Amino acid sequence: MLSEALRLDPNYACAHGYAAWGYERRFLRGGFHPEDRAAAIRHADAALATGGDDPQALCLGGFVHATITHDYERSINALDRALMLDGNSSLAYGLSAMVHMFNETHDQSRDHAFKAPRLSPLDPMNYHSYLALAWVSLFTAPFEDAVRYSVLGTQVNPGFSILHASLVASYANRDRLETARTAAGRLLEIAPGWMISEFVRMDVERSQLMGGLASALRKAGLPE
Repeated sequence: MLSEALRLDPNYACAHGYAAWGYERRFLRGGFHPEDRAAAIRHADAALATGGDDPQALCLGGFVHATITHDYERSINALDRALMLDGNSSLAYGLSAMVHMFNETHDQSRDHAFKAPRLSPLDPMNYHSYLALAWVSLFTAPFEDAVRYSVLGTQVNPGFSILHASLVASYANRDRLETARTAAGRLLEIAPGWMISEFVRMDVERSQLMGGLASALRKAGLPE
């Protein structure tokens, strides 16, 4: 449907943004095929080029660049512009929280993560904010907070495997290994083929931080 929208209007910035996000998801979660990566970047570039006045296009294009190219400066600039255009966009705040988490600007990540659910408490996209808060907590060692935010995230989006992995790592880092193994079992029910190596290959954080998450996941007995 996005392809048809773009056939009808090749400059439809928001459609480019959602196409970029779709290809980014398929690249990171569907086999790391280079053509999906190239399509994600192409559509993200188009969203940013044609969507200077479209907050959704800007935040989606910026977010995809953060996860795929790690061009955090460009991503943050796009998200900041999206928020200038629409200061009530919970989606922009949630994705900005994620990008600042990737960039390790943790205070800004927390600030934006808290704003998204305040603006739209029942928004189904709030799992981004809880994931950002969970990972910031994992990286800065208040592991009980990481447990709490991971649980909140799984309540918003029960099928998002990365939040379940975050919960496993949070329990493991608190040495609650039996609880971590139970959470690992739930993760494998949701995503039967889930593997640590594929998670690390997503490369959304610097290698030291991804390695720390992987070590915690191994404690819970998840498959390599």
